[in-house]
Amino acid sequence: MSNPGSALSRARGLFALPALLCLLVGSSASAQATRTWVSGVGDDVNPCSRTAPCKTFMGALSKTATGGEVDAMDPGGYGTLTITKSITIDGGPSAGGILYSGTHGVVVNAAGATVILRNVAINGGTTGLDAIRILAADKVLVENCTIQGFTGSGINVLPGAGAVQLVVRNTTVNGAVARAPTTADETSGGIQVASGGAVIGNSQIASGLIGLHVLNGARVTVNDTTVVGHSGQGVLAVGGAQVTLERAVVAQNGVGIKAEAPAQVRISDTMVGHNTGLGLDGPVVSFGNNRVAAGNGTDGSPSTTLPQN
Repeated sequence: MSNPGSALSRARGLFALPALLCLLVGSSASAQATRTWVSGVGDDVNPCSRTAPCKTFMGALSKTATGGEVDAMDPGGYGTLTITKSITIDGGPSAGGILYSGTHGVVVNAAGATVILRNVAINGGTTGLDAIRILAADKVLVENCTIQGFTGSGINVLPGAGAVQLVVRNTTVNGAVARAPTTADETSGGIQVASGGAVIGNSQIASGLIGLHVLNGARVTVNDTTVVGHSGQGVLAVGGAQVTLERAVVAQNGVGIKAEAPAQVRISDTMVGHNTGLGLDGPVVSFGNNRVAAGNGTDGSPSTTLPQN
């Protein structure tokens, strides 16, 4: 004789099976990919796979797992982007772009995260605000990018961003639309670092109001970089900031390098020339191997010269 209890259990199991299958299908559908893709002919309703790419970086970001990567397949314009987690955005060999106007291009608000922007062309079209605006992160790496057409800063690390580490490599920050800053966190220039620290290498900062603006005790190291064509200061350090320039060119600005005590700028193997005003202004420390007498309005002189060790 069959056991009525066993039959009832089997029946309950059969009824539960469809519900379990639905849960598994739902879980699979909502899973995020480690790598996703965007294309100018994509659609954000797609799964953002290589064969069915999305249309915008933001659409792909929502379908990409934390720590994953979004890759551009062609040189389209992929919209503005707000990043809240660890992610890599790669514009690919064709430098997929972000075209924006009247707002910020990329906003990074990702406490504790590592964010990488690589091979991306960011263009504010003469009305965009900050191209890259960093509110919070652990590390932000900007590699092989071009930034232009903004009216705020090309890269802006805000005062409240904490101990963020910014790394900029092989990047051009070019052509800020000159206007007076309207808020305390604007420079209308190239790169502003108002908290944490930064390393800038093999890059160019050109044609704005201020090239590199460092404040609030931030620490910035610059190597093999050109700072050129700013109507104000090429390099400005205030509020206890510490800046070191190694193998840099600071030329054709209003003032070459300016530090306001207790801030300090250290220069080594650096050329400061053809600035219309002062070449050096304020507490600028030299390691004795620089070239400052190069057609400045007034060359100025280092506040201190240190021996090379």
